[in-house]
Amino acid sequence: MTFAFAALAFAALAAGAPSSQHVVDQGIGIDFSTTPARAGEPVAFEFRLRDTATGAPIGGVRPAAWLSRRRAGAAAPDCKREVVTFLGADLVNRADVDLNAYYVLALGADNTISVVDPLFGFGGSQLLDMLVLRSPGADWALAAEDDRLFVSMPDSDKIAVADTRHWRIVKEIDTAAHPRRVLAVGARIVVADDAGMTVVDEKTLAASHVDFGAARELAASEDGNTVFAASGEGVVRVDLRHTRSLVRAKLDAAPGLVAYSTAAKAVYAVDAERGRVFAIDARSMKLLATVDVAPGAAQLRFAPDGRRALLANPQRGLVQVLDAATNRIVQTGDVDGAPDRIAYTDLVAYVHRRDSESVLMIPLDALGSEGKAIDAGDFPAGQHALGAGGLADAIVPAPDGPAVLVPNQADRMIYLYKEGMAAPAGGFSTGGHAPRAALVVDHGLRERARGDYATTVPVDKPGTYDVAMFLDSPRVIACFAINVEGEAPASGPKTRVVAVDPPRRLARGAPARLEFALTDAERGTPRRADDVRALVFEAPGVWQERAAAKRGADGRYEVDFVPPDAGTYYVWIESEALGLGPRNAQFSVYEAD
Repeated sequence: MTFAFAALAFAALAAGAPSSQHVVDQGIGIDFSTTPARAGEPVAFEFRLRDTATGAPIGGVRPAAWLSRRRAGAAAPDCKREVVTFLGADLVNRADVDLNAYYVLALGADNTISVVDPLFGFGGSQLLDMLVLRSPGADWALAAEDDRLFVSMPDSDKIAVADTRHWRIVKEIDTAAHPRRVLAVGARIVVADDAGMTVVDEKTLAASHVDFGAARELAASEDGNTVFAASGEGVVRVDLRHTRSLVRAKLDAAPGLVAYSTAAKAVYAVDAERGRVFAIDARSMKLLATVDVAPGAAQLRFAPDGRRALLANPQRGLVQVLDAATNRIVQTGDVDGAPDRIAYTDLVAYVHRRDSESVLMIPLDALGSEGKAIDAGDFPAGQHALGAGGLADAIVPAPDGPAVLVPNQADRMIYLYKEGMAAPAGGFSTGGHAPRAALVVDHGLRERARGDYATTVPVDKPGTYDVAMFLDSPRVIACFAINVEGEAPASGPKTRVVAVDPPRRLARGAPARLEFALTDAERGTPRRADDVRALVFEAPGVWQERAAAKRGADGRYEVDFVPPDAGTYYVWIESEALGLGPRNAQFSVYEAD
């Protein structure tokens, strides 16, 4: 195997044309391309993987890639060594741009959203940031590119919009009273409220309102044009292209649940109180069938095939299987622990149980066999019962699948379970907040078409960057280079951070007070801001704490923390207003005995 860098097409880049390069390794052809790259602007990166013998695309894998900025006059680094370095990323040897980044979000029972960075592995606190909402969030959804997060706040009659690149709330959008369910439908965000729906353009954030009476639950068709709402005594269909076009299917019930079947092209509404499911043709909105089920269902959710659906019933301790092809209940299983939520991967159905610490697993190929018992296993997701789920999904697929993330409110943890294991592979602390729901924000490479993996991220500084790509199975390493145009970066930081009279040693378990001076890097004058905070990190990533830095009388900033163990501690001062980004190059190191 050779690890040579592909030649850099500087002429094409200078002309503003996309960069396109090709490498072959282990019989795999990798075509790498970018859009014209300018510093500070989003750059689209794409890797196309093909079998050189057959020309077939290599799909269903998860390549990793990193960018490292080359020093002026330096030669290209050894590609294999670069990959090994980035795979074992630590506090110092990190890529300048990571094309694999993903974050785990926890929706707290209070008014917080914890942002967890899993970069340094499991077993401790990887809390990166905390979003504080005006009031507790009920449900959430991501825009198509995962760059914006929309959160409903029922107590405030608003939706919060968060920027997931910089982790900040950028806007609040008014709704009717009590916004709740949030759906991403095409390029729109749809929110159920007491007047009907609020529809938000995910790019412009322009909002419109569709009034037809309180919407209790929402479901969307696969084409992204139609939304169905459980409202009043029936189901309302809304065409998002012409929002005045409303069609209502009247029922002799007030359904509280609704789900859409891609296989049957039908919407299913659940009257949980009387134990009935109504199958409605999505085009004509005519009733197709009424199915008797056990009263008390909390959720109806279809499997990926769109035909089989599970009903979770915490009141009766049941899970029932609905077949949309026959509109019949074909299987029923007794489940203790109050099953209340359903989630799926490609191979497994997961049943969340609010009164148990264990999650039920049902292989999808075991569903739908009429009259047969439901074959199920389970795994423990913590030390305490999981707690009642809310509107937002409690169990969600993890990027490095097949795997799922499971929040445990009492444990204040989110656990990672990989399919086939007997127990979770690890967990993330949520900073002391009870997580009701989890969500993955994936800024990494994703398969947009079979064999084509792409992402769009900003590159802050101009210069020549070496691009290293790694594929674990089959084992492939490929390297390229790109040029990022723009003005040369200013020498050094705008704000200098200096530790004032740093203590020689810290004592584990004892309060420590650290003092820092923040000054203008050129003039030496003090700099102040209201968003100054500190991140304290115990190497190699077993503990973190983030807190506001207190401004002292002389303008300096104080940081108080208690080192829990003997070890090495890194301390960053962060402030977006002062140009001190997360985990910037200015950090202090302390030893605790």
